[in-house]
Amino acid sequence: MSSDRRNDPENTSILLERIQTLESQLEEIRLQTNVLLDIARALNASLDPRVIAANIISAIASLISIDQASVCLYNEKTQDFEVIGVFDSRTIYPQMPPNLDLSFLAQVLSEGVTYYCSPGNRAQDWEWICCLPLQNAQHKTGTINIHAIRQAEITPEQMQFLETVAGHATSALENALLYAIVERESITDGLTGVYNHRYFQKRLHEYISLCQRHKRSVTFGLLMIDVDNFKQFNDRFGHQFGDTVLQIIVRELRNNLREEDLIARYGGEEFAILIPEATQKIVLFISEKIREVVEKTQVYNQITAMNVSVTVSIGVTLWRSTDTPASVIMRADHALYEAKTTGRNQSIFR
Repeated sequence: MSSDRRNDPENTSILLERIQTLESQLEEIRLQTNVLLDIARALNASLDPRVIAANIISAIASLISIDQASVCLYNEKTQDFEVIGVFDSRTIYPQMPPNLDLSFLAQVLSEGVTYYCSPGNRAQDWEWICCLPLQNAQHKTGTINIHAIRQAEITPEQMQFLETVAGHATSALENALLYAIVERESITDGLTGVYNHRYFQKRLHEYISLCQRHKRSVTFGLLMIDVDNFKQFNDRFGHQFGDTVLQIIVRELRNNLREEDLIARYGGEEFAILIPEATQKIVLFISEKIREVVEKTQVYNQITAMNVSVTVSIGVTLWRSTDTPASVIMRADHALYEAKTTGRNQSIFR
């Protein structure tokens, strides 16, 4: 008994030290968990991939003294990378070097394993110290890249933390990309890829509201375009050829419109174009340019092994201060009807 009593203080001291160590470890785990929760909330607070990329870099910077870092998205169809976030401690306007070979990232994604190279082995700036693949069972999303750090090494504990961040980042970017797909599909026409009727109406109301609010002397133009004799294409060559005609016309429209002009499929073979900051001279020039380009376009038909000519009729108008959305569309429609009933393949302004 006396021997046990002599050992009690020593055993108690060891036990207390063990308890203190465990409490310290638990506190460290709790702090790390809170940090990860904060990072997860920040990453999922936006559906903008570039905002998410900025939050990823901020999360890394909270753990590691980084000098250069980047986040890249991977396009599985084109097998290209897009840089969506860049950090460089030397400038507030960082940019990736244009000659940086991003193909290395494809290898990292292919292997699905974090790449790490000791900073002491680097020969120049913007090389790869660490590349973390962002991927799940279904998709390769991109990579997180560290190019320069102010510490000697990335410790195993830091690497584990980085890989946990990468897991959260993958989920956040996947959600953002899925949202972008759903949003794009909700406002675009499935066949031609241009905006749909609903989105056109939304933007038309916005154009009118903006002009009314600012009482601007410069207005916007509206073109209503209809493919001439479109029913004959479908009846003679089939609906698939008709779809091809619409797609080719849209291609020509896109190639001959300004970046700020908005094109939408209004319905069937009819398209609408909104032209901001327009005058009568501008809208007539654009409408005639479109008409002439389409007139010169030949659509190859596989059944007849011949090229088929296509033309369009165009109704043109400018928004007036007394117009409602319905009235400006009606005036363009009347101009289009006149163009079709008086010979087709022409533009008429009203």
